[in-house]
Parts: sequence; structure tokens; C-alpha cells
Amino acid sequence: MEWSTFFEAVGWMLFSFIKFIVMPSTAVAAGLNPWWVFTYSAGGAALGLVALQPVVRSLFDWRSRVRQRKGKPAFTTNRRRIVRVKQNFGLIGIAVLGGLVGVPVGALLAFKYFENRSETLPVMILSYAAWSALLTTLSAQALI
Repeated sequence: MEWSTFFEAVGWMLFSFIKFIVMPSTAVAAGLNPWWVFTYSAGGAALGLVALQPVVRSLFDWRSRVRQRKGKPAFTTNRRRIVRVKQNFGLIGIAVLGGLVGVPVGALLAFKYFENRSETLPVMILSYAAWSALLTTLSAQALI
């Protein structure tokens, strides 16, 4: 494997992590094989989720310590809205919405509210893989 191929794959995976919803159409338009587009898109999202899991946990631990030190209330209006979304949609709802809001936001929500459940990471990875398949298929069909 040449280094240029490796760096191209890493670049597409990073792009998938940052801008998940536009990556498949951009990669297909650039001439990549749809199978590689799916692999890079799903792989980038999966690696991003695995990398973000400990970061999100430590970020929210730090934030709660700062809020306690400053004496700020635990529940604000915005936090109540987010908890309502969690209660109405659950992990599956957040996983499905994750494809629309992106990997970082989906990871923040999932790992904040469902970090203690063992199925959180696999459900999120499967959801992003399904989104990758759908977006790659739609992008490839648009070129035909």
C-alpha cells in the first residue's frame, strides 16, 4: 500500500467524522468507488465515536465540577429540553438523528445520556453504518 493511498483514506475518514452527511456525495463526485466511500464513511464515523467516548466522559465530568464550584443550577431550560428529547426518543432516536446532526453532536448526546449502557457504542456504530450505506447509495444513484 502506498503512503498516498493511506493518507487519502485517512483524509476521507476525517472528513466523514467532521462532516458526515456530505462526505459520501463529495467522495462519489470525486470519483471514488462506492464501496470505498461506504468503507471510509462508516469507518471514519466508527473511529470518531471510539475516540470521542473517553473525551466526552471527561468533558462532562469537568463541566459538572466547574458548575458545582460556581454554584450554578443543575437543571436549566436547555438541559430540560435535552432531557425531554432523551426521554422521548431514547438511544435509538439519538442514533437515528445522529446521521443528520453529525458524529460529534451524536456522540455528545449518546455518551452523555447513555454512557452506562453497554449497547450505546455498538448501536451508534450500526446507525452510522446504515446512514453511510444510505447516503452512499443515494450519491452513487445520482451520478447514474
